[in-house]
Amino acid sequence: MNRLNGSRWTAFWLAPSALTRLDFVRQALGIVTAIYFIASWSDVSTWYQQGAPASSSNLATFFRTAELTSDARWMVSPLFVWDSIFAGSRWSESALIYRLYLVIGVVLAVLTVFPKQLQQLGLPARLSGLLGGFLPSLLLWVWFVGWANRIVLLAGIVEPLLSVSLAALAIAPCCLNRVDAGQRSSWTATLSRRLLAVQATLIGGLTSATMIASPTWWNGMGAYALVAPTQDRLFDVRGTFFETPWVYELTTFLLVCALPLGLILAWQTNFRRLGIGLILAWCVLIGLLSANVLYAATLGIIATTLGDDKTLDHASAGANGAKTLDGRNVATNS
Repeated sequence: MNRLNGSRWTAFWLAPSALTRLDFVRQALGIVTAIYFIASWSDVSTWYQQGAPASSSNLATFFRTAELTSDARWMVSPLFVWDSIFAGSRWSESALIYRLYLVIGVVLAVLTVFPKQLQQLGLPARLSGLLGGFLPSLLLWVWFVGWANRIVLLAGIVEPLLSVSLAALAIAPCCLNRVDAGQRSSWTATLSRRLLAVQATLIGGLTSATMIASPTWWNGMGAYALVAPTQDRLFDVRGTFFETPWVYELTTFLLVCALPLGLILAWQTNFRRLGIGLILAWCVLIGLLSANVLYAATLGIIATTLGDDKTLDHASAGANGAKTLDGRNVATNS
């Protein structure tokens, strides 16, 4: 029994699966990351350049004054290193350098989204091999974490979620050749997909627990509270039907129920698509009401890795069975 449970556990995490199963997640997260970098463009001159509130020198002064220097050691960023090396010169805390960093981030995101199209440009074989391996996703993750650490005092809820998602995605290589991609299987694809699924489950579960523990979501005002901050609204609900009590109370009820129910159903093979649909609907509502669009998009994207389709389960079982029979036949013949 222990051996059977161990084999199931190993198969859950490490059984080879097609690399193409990560194509959508890779491309979607790459697009979200590119949008994130582009959206950060206008923040550079306001917050990070020399003399700005969150410039490197001002942050250093803040950490020293608050006696948080030891706690800030983990905030490693190429931008902090650059500002330290060129301290006192016009290149330190330069808006040009920071925007160049964002441009490079967008380029890395594009490399992650369009590996096959880049191969068709006739690039050298070695370069094509690098673009089809771990390198684009790995560099994108490192680059994103470097920016997230630099803006740590201004970071929101999207940075932690997107960083762990990119880290899990970087485990598996890309698929460049579509003809051979369906035949390419790797345990890294399964490990990457399972990590994304577990992350989506944990974050969704904690979010559900937080909502249930809050009185705002019990008294029916949760959905209305999401659109309360005027500066963060995507749209103004004042004077609209949304101010009708039964509308926002029903929306609050749906938000509280949809996420945990979706997580439970998504791990059930027969109800997987229904569960993922509920989670995606929750993400759309949260993104629109709270204006945390990139966070909602990221959670919705990684939620598509939850569970397994019935057809895929049968295909995997058939492939494993065929390998077992082949092994037995070889042993018998020998």
